[in-house]
Amino acid sequence: MTTTSAPPTVPSYVNWVVKRILRSPLHRIMSRNTMLLTFTGRKTGKQYTAVVRYVRDGDLVTCYTDSKWWINLRGGAPVDLLIGGQTVSGTATVVKDRAVVTESLTSFLQATPSDSKYYGVGRDAAGQPKPEDIRAAAEITTVVRIAL
Repeated sequence: MTTTSAPPTVPSYVNWVVKRILRSPLHRIMSRNTMLLTFTGRKTGKQYTAVVRYVRDGDLVTCYTDSKWWINLRGGAPVDLLIGGQTVSGTATVVKDRAVVTESLTSFLQATPSDSKYYGVGRDAAGQPKPEDIRAAAEITTVVRIAL
């Protein structure tokens, strides 16, 4: 990565606010690329909801995380998404293959340049994500693909 400090994380109070916005009629200001992902903990049986940025291609929704909640989705897991003001169900699959994560994260950050800072990814002179930063980010990023 081009920086020596860790990429910034989103403070928990921001997620609290975002959850309320996405559950309200005001969701349109954020729901184009931010959703709520609800899943059940494998050990606890407790329901968890994560705020995640996403890209959608038809019935496939892809999101990214450097947190550990994805562990609950290993082997395929049922999930609910609050996406675009609608709740839909799907099956989540975890992708850890570095080549796949690198390719997918590159596409995501090309489409959503403002998220680069959360992955510690700099931009080159042409405004594209720096490949060496993407490779470093892929080491700590997990892709979650959800088939609706």
